[in-house]
Amino acid sequence: MDVKAIMSNQSIQQLNTQNSSTQQLKETQKTQIQNDNQKKIEQNIQKDEVRNQKKNITEKDLKNALDTVQKKISLLTNSQLKIEVDKDTGKQIVKIVDQESKEVIRQLPPEALLKIAKYIDEITGLLYKNKA
Repeated sequence: MDVKAIMSNQSIQQLNTQNSSTQQLKETQKTQIQNDNQKKIEQNIQKDEVRNQKKNITEKDLKNALDTVQKKISLLTNSQLKIEVDKDTGKQIVKIVDQESKEVIRQLPPEALLKIAKYIDEITGLLYKNKA
């Protein structure tokens, strides 16, 4: 009987050892997951800070950048860069205009797309007006 008791004590000790090593492994994994999550949070905070810094561009900075681009375009070609806001849609329009003939060489978004946007705005306005 003593042999059985000794064997069962050894089995219990082995199980306890396995349980403690399993618990240590789980705690290590939990700590690692927490550290990874903390790193991800810090990375997201840094990305948000960079985005906010990019958003804080002042109107003066934008105007200076636009002037620089216009000077470079006029040096390379006989063109001028214009940025306007469409009255009907409120969308920003970028135009490249020939300085001599004042003809629009390229426009973004194209005129046809602006007309479609205006048409859609009119239709949605009519739909809401009819529902009210």
